[in-house]
Amino acid sequence: MNRSDAGSKELIAYAKSIGFDYEHMGGSIDGVLVWGDRPVLVEWKSKGGTLTPSQQRLIARGFPVRYVSRPEQLDALRAELMK
Repeated sequence: MNRSDAGSKELIAYAKSIGFDYEHMGGSIDGVLVWGDRPVLVEWKSKGGTLTPSQQRLIARGFPVRYVSRPEQLDALRAELMK
């Protein structure tokens, strides 16, 4: 099972502080953010972090994964989901 690093822990805490629920998954996708009844698959990336081969395959297949490395991205996601 993949563990969260310090950067992702801070982003998870921020996501929760602005109203998201979060469930850790591990593997190719770190977890699921939930806004109301809307799930969003998320992969936490550190600055300059690269995609793994399995993540590259998911993107190539059109899998809806959000790659998040900054709190501003969570703010934008929240605003999008509130529409």
